[in-house]
Amino acid sequence: MTPTAFFLGFLLVLAVLVWANARRRIAQSGLPEGHVTYQDADRRHKLARPLISRRYGLAGKPDYLVVTTEGVVPVEVKSHSYPNSGPYESDTAQLTAYCILVEDALGGTLTHGIIQCANRSSRIEYSPHRRERVLQIIEEMRRTLDSPTVHRSHTQRGRCRACGFRAVCEERIG
Repeated sequence: MTPTAFFLGFLLVLAVLVWANARRRIAQSGLPEGHVTYQDADRRHKLARPLISRRYGLAGKPDYLVVTTEGVVPVEVKSHSYPNSGPYESDTAQLTAYCILVEDALGGTLTHGIIQCANRSSRIEYSPHRRERVLQIIEEMRRTLDSPTVHRSHTQRGRCRACGFRAVCEERIG
């Protein structure tokens, strides 16, 4: 074997290894196959502009928007492990709000989004029922802005300990 043939063979093997490693890392990332058109997951650089829906009074920055064969897919990355009981309702509501935002701000129809937790990802269907429920929640939130009293909405000690209003909250837990 000539040195040139050996070198070309070495480059081919190296290219295959790099390609396989990249495919493995993409699979582990939880991102669907497609083209990333929006990214706000890199916490070191805040370059992504928020998406804005004047119709719903929403603005937000999903971690990723990926264009796939099924259309645009918002991906929300969470640092916590995936709960045994399924995704948290708050994470699902946040992802659904991003679906509403993307649908209105960018146009088109979305079928689903993805919640990527530390140890696995979950496909969340974007259904009319989920959409309406999140719009109801948003409306409830707007109504509470005018209310003189807003009550605690949970029974989780950890959330209370981490809350920025803990010092002034009359309903804090423990």
